[in-house]
Amino acid sequence: MDNLIVSFQGDLADEHRLPAYAASQSLYGISRSLLIVTNYLGEGRVRHRKFDDTGAHGFEINLIASQPGSFQFIFEILADPAMQTIGHGVAGKVAGDLTMALIKSVFRRCVGGKAEPEIEKLEEAGTLNSGDIGALVEAIEPAMKSAHSSINHGATTIILINGHDNIVNLDASTKTYVHSSKRINTLNEKVVSIASYNANSRYGRAYDYDQGMTVPFELTGDADRTSLRAVMKSMSDYALRLPGDDSHNSQIAVRYTTTVAPDGRVKKMHILKARQELLNLK
Repeated sequence: MDNLIVSFQGDLADEHRLPAYAASQSLYGISRSLLIVTNYLGEGRVRHRKFDDTGAHGFEINLIASQPGSFQFIFEILADPAMQTIGHGVAGKVAGDLTMALIKSVFRRCVGGKAEPEIEKLEEAGTLNSGDIGALVEAIEPAMKSAHSSINHGATTIILINGHDNIVNLDASTKTYVHSSKRINTLNEKVVSIASYNANSRYGRAYDYDQGMTVPFELTGDADRTSLRAVMKSMSDYALRLPGDDSHNSQIAVRYTTTVAPDGRVKKMHILKARQELLNLK
């Protein structure tokens, strides 16, 4: 069993009250996001509707009494590992709890943060499907917009806490991030390494050397078979590197457009062409 504390802070929340509609929308968004992630662990697929919240997929999420003397709500997450599709061969590879590690990672990526390092390693190894994780992030985005309803409307911050661990902070900057995206059709070219890729969804994550982190991408329908081969080879070389190796063997050149947040952060790369060298993109 895990407890996830949702703490509203600042503004009216410090006076132990919130606008009812905004607060209910925030709780709805958080609960729906939790349901999408736990349903994936239970069923092994990303659902956008027709959820089973009876516990039949191995999870049960309950809203229990708020903490006395504070404006907090507690989500109780009950898990039955024996009934879960995802997790049997994965849970032992995560130092803590797989459920909370995945919830934290998906929530953080949805608001522009980084996933847990263990989750990223499992994606790189193919143990966790990166395409599914990317689809989870997109699936919870509408709910996370609702989760921010109380921000600047009764509260300045919503903190999600598990034990002594701060899962994610929702505030004005994350509200702007989830509510605003702009597709930039300017063509860009750069060298990346493919950390993970799912051929079915065509989603993956590319290591961006300029940012020093992986970023989500999709291989567009315009990409040719040579691009697909370059992506698959890069992913294989990236996964097979040994400790201490550089990742130069896995580098490929990509031509892409972007979807960006208001602050300029890249939310997704849309790869139109991939080749072994920049000169081959011409």
